[in-house]
Amino acid sequence: MKRDQRGYVLRRAKGAEFGDDDKFLPVCTFTVQQYRCGLRAGEHLRLIRDLNIEDDEGRVPRIIPAGTIWEVLTGAVEDPGALWLEQPDGELHSWDDDESIFETFERFTA
Repeated sequence: MKRDQRGYVLRRAKGAEFGDDDKFLPVCTFTVQQYRCGLRAGEHLRLIRDLNIEDDEGRVPRIIPAGTIWEVLTGAVEDPGALWLEQPDGELHSWDDDESIFETFERFTA
């Protein structure tokens, strides 16, 4: 399943906090159940407006229609700003872990 293949490398830019070199942190353990925005892993969200998915050139080859139901997945301690979601088709997306998620989604209970 895709959700088990979420591992990635997080780049922390050089500067006062990280010294003179960029730091690279592996992210491969997803144990966070409760997000800062108040969502919990296992909850469901309904997309409240169409979501345009842009490619690298800024074109919109795909639009996810409003009304689709997404699942909140577990997050990673190493990347506390990221909230993980799974679409009904299994596609994974990260989102900012803040209140802005509720501009695009609403909580859904069947």
